[in-house]
Amino acid sequence: MKTRRLGFGAMAVLAASACVDGTPAEPTSTLSPQAALYLDAAVRVMEEYSIRRHEIDWPAFRATTFEQAEAVSAQTPAETYPMIVDALDRIGDNHSFFQEPSAPQVVAGPTPSDRPSPVDPSSTLLEDGVGYIDVPAYSGGGSAGDDLASLYHDLIQSVDTVDSVCRWVVDLRGNTGGNMWPMVAGIGPILGADTVGMFVDPDSIVNHWFYNQFGHAGFDVAVIAMADPPYELSQPLPNVAVLHDSMTASSGEAVAVAFRGRERARSFGTETWGVSTANQAFTLPDQAVIFLTVSTMADRDGTLYGERIVPDEFVSGTKTGERETDAALDAAVGWLTGQPCD
Repeated sequence: MKTRRLGFGAMAVLAASACVDGTPAEPTSTLSPQAALYLDAAVRVMEEYSIRRHEIDWPAFRATTFEQAEAVSAQTPAETYPMIVDALDRIGDNHSFFQEPSAPQVVAGPTPSDRPSPVDPSSTLLEDGVGYIDVPAYSGGGSAGDDLASLYHDLIQSVDTVDSVCRWVVDLRGNTGGNMWPMVAGIGPILGADTVGMFVDPDSIVNHWFYNQFGHAGFDVAVIAMADPPYELSQPLPNVAVLHDSMTASSGEAVAVAFRGRERARSFGTETWGVSTANQAFTLPDQAVIFLTVSTMADRDGTLYGERIVPDEFVSGTKTGERETDAALDAAVGWLTGQPCD
């Protein structure tokens, strides 16, 4: 398959935004020129980059969008926001969304009221030879994202240096997403240096995810997050049990995908939320942002996802962190202790 560089943004990735502007395809009778220009720019982004760009009747789609704006005689860009939100909903990818200028960062997946309370990453030694690391949602980036990746390496080191750990539990339950790259860089010592996944667009253009021995994570040749200094496990390529549930979404699902196809890895829990796709950020003239779904996640073997990820072993129950009351954790540790270590 052909490859190219793309800047993926928002839930699956935080990367470069693309600024858009242009002229409306058709004159309108009740829209102001300013509103028409703005709405046209938004629709053209969807038409050119949407993951469903080859499936939608775009003339009809555009007509519906402009009819809605004309019905309210939109005069300003802000008055077209409801039409943009509706248009993204009509695309039907279940992951795209719109963010108004200066609005707080929003994320796809579970609604705020459904999301687990924010928690910090944590690690512990569950029992002899079995380490545990909890990977919650994270939406930051830049130097703060690198700091998070470094924190994960410290947490892994704190367990790895206490005991000879050759088995790990990576817990993604409740991880509703955000920015995948600090998470991938952070759990990199457990994941292992390799190509760990892909983005595949509707034209079969592929971008490869990686984690390397320098603590870097990114796609193709672009480093997006890093841990400095990186930590290397005392026993590389350990056995890994990955836990996920219905609250594992977007970038949380990306981390789950990164372990799919990896030697010595097995997943436990329930199906994920179901937005294992990648968004790209497109900045409109007034600094509003369209986070548009542009590609599908695939694992290192090229298996495409895009919807809910089914665990290797289905185990329901509540996340407590204690084997006695946490069925998925108990099953994971039971499997791990049956795996040989080098």
